[in-house]
Amino acid sequence: MTLREELKQFSKWANIVGIFTIIFGGLSALSGLFIFIIGAIPGIIMIIVGIKLLNAKKQADEIIGLDGSEYDDKIQTLIKNLTQYFKLQGILYIISFVFTIIVIILIVGGGMMYSTMPTF
Repeated sequence: MTLREELKQFSKWANIVGIFTIIFGGLSALSGLFIFIIGAIPGIIMIIVGIKLLNAKKQADEIIGLDGSEYDDKIQTLIKNLTQYFKLQGILYIISFVFTIIVIILIVGGGMMYSTMPTF
């Protein structure tokens, strides 16, 4: 597959995933606001991640339209957007993992406290 064909495939899927990421990020941020304001942070990060992915798609579309002489700058910008995308996605996974561990600890700790309480 040529670079143009790969970029067309990337552009199509980056657009789909970027739009869905923004939609689910908005829903996550809204639902997080009802729990705590800090609960909206993962949703906000998802929105930013979706925007970064759409920026990468835009760069890929621009590269597809070039004749080959200006590839370097556009590819560098594309890789920069993808690097930011993966960095933010990694942060989102770390935050989700930490919150999951905290919830598990609270559930186990709460269960242990409940089981050791005297009954009247």
